[in-house]
Amino acid sequence: MSKYLVIYNGSAGSNDNEKIAHHFQRQATAHGDADLLATQSRQEALQAIQKRAKDYDCLVTIGGDGTLNTTCTALLKANVGTTLGIIPGGTVNNFAKALGLPLEADAAIDTILTGTARPVDLGYLPDTGQAIVSSLTIGKLAETAQNVKQSEKKCWGPMIYLFKGFKQLVTNRSYKFRLTVNDQTHVQRAQVILITTTNSVGGFITFNQEASFDDDLLHTFVLRRFTPRKLMNYGRLFIARKFKNARGVSYFKSTSLTIENLSHRPLHTRIDGDPSVKLPIKVAIRSDFIQVMTPN
Repeated sequence: MSKYLVIYNGSAGSNDNEKIAHHFQRQATAHGDADLLATQSRQEALQAIQKRAKDYDCLVTIGGDGTLNTTCTALLKANVGTTLGIIPGGTVNNFAKALGLPLEADAAIDTILTGTARPVDLGYLPDTGQAIVSSLTIGKLAETAQNVKQSEKKCWGPMIYLFKGFKQLVTNRSYKFRLTVNDQTHVQRAQVILITTTNSVGGFITFNQEASFDDDLLHTFVLRRFTPRKLMNYGRLFIARKFKNARGVSYFKSTSLTIENLSHRPLHTRIDGDPSVKLPIKVAIRSDFIQVMTPN
């Protein structure tokens, strides 16, 4: 019999999460015991998960990539690699899609209770211990994400980032970076740096065929400059699964890297959709740190 800890946002306006949590608790009785953990803030969740994670066989998260990031960050800080069950409840659910997890609650619950645990890598920032579940963005993509409202994400889904981002992406503003990767240093101007740990970005699971959630690698894209013509070409190559081959895009695979901002302007940086730390940053990978319940 397994012991489950179900983690969800217990703040006002999250009644669906609470209903799903109680539903999981009832469904889990044939497989073990399930305790519920309703948290009011990220900090409260981090502290509670660090303290309690080692006492359970499986942590079940209800929410999107931000909720997953909180849980995985707590596990990294506690140095407790464990099994995760995921009930997607976000707008994009990028990580769940990358692993081929069901998005509907009942099917997700069945996967957690009867599926197969598979090892999964985690990106992280060694200096802070923060996890990177699926992506880190620097530059204009981060600026775009900052300007997207929650109501717009619910209404339009991932497409809202394309609508909002078009105007910003075709401006001439770029940033000067120093990127150290695979024992080489690159100094160049770019508009966007994107680091991923899976094949999926923004819920588009065909983004990078060379990547997977268990390949022990970080995948870094440096996009130097956008124009309307380039943006159309990028879109075509994105659909054709050849984005990394586009002119003006540099692509690196590594187990770690360092990024420094050489511009005078500050940079917006986001991890798994939420605001992150300022540059400089070091990024690394923890191979097979957690296991995630997946469909049989």
